[in-house]
Amino acid sequence: MVAAHLRAGRTGAVGSTVIPLVVGLATALGLAACDGSSRDARTAGSRAGAGATVPSSPAAAITCAPPPPTPTAVPTFSSAPPAGVAADATWDVTVVTTCGELHLALDGRAAPRSVASFVTLARSGYWTDSVCHRLTSRQAPTAFLQCGDPSGHGTADPGYDLPLEHVPADRTYRVGDVGVARGDDTAGTAGEFFVVHRTFTVPPGGVLYSVIGHVTAGQEVVQHVAGKAGEDTRPDGPPFQSISVHAVRVAQR
Repeated sequence: MVAAHLRAGRTGAVGSTVIPLVVGLATALGLAACDGSSRDARTAGSRAGAGATVPSSPAAAITCAPPPPTPTAVPTFSSAPPAGVAADATWDVTVVTTCGELHLALDGRAAPRSVASFVTLARSGYWTDSVCHRLTSRQAPTAFLQCGDPSGHGTADPGYDLPLEHVPADRTYRVGDVGVARGDDTAGTAGEFFVVHRTFTVPPGGVLYSVIGHVTAGQEVVQHVAGKAGEDTRPDGPPFQSISVHAVRVAQR
């Protein structure tokens, strides 16, 4: 926010002319500051559509419950589900977490293989009571909260990989984007997903990710976890604020 400090001027005709000019300048500066602070929100909306949300203030009301026990049994698959499962449709997703609900819209037309996988894993209960085990921060080249690993250590595998799909042409991932995670040395993608908490651009030659949709409500949950996670003290690791996925529900529009 731009703070305008106005010095008391002389009274009379000159003062009456100067004051409107100063006030007008302060107003213009204020508008410019507001425009800058909302630029990420407009940019996210340009990809995600009218439903995308970016929080305008800290989520002070967010509270988190203790994490559930780590799952002892996880579904596995012999092959990736067919792209036809995505049905070229938009899918509404509710991710129920220990810190509140996330609502997503997945694009089955833009990323059919990845969305088919997400729908299949959700329906199977693959993510039930799984911890969000990774948060990348300001010291890292990326900025997202990563969930979807039932082991809690980044070692779980649904039994298949997927090709990259719907990679941003400008290599920029925006607040609220939902993507499919991948390892640095892995050509495909698997069962983990992430939500971007700060816009970032992957440099040439860096690891790229499939974008499968965007957050439509509940982005403040991700921002709360990111804000509590000591962004400036380490680049990558489990978030300081524990968050787990209780359940994932999917419905085709």
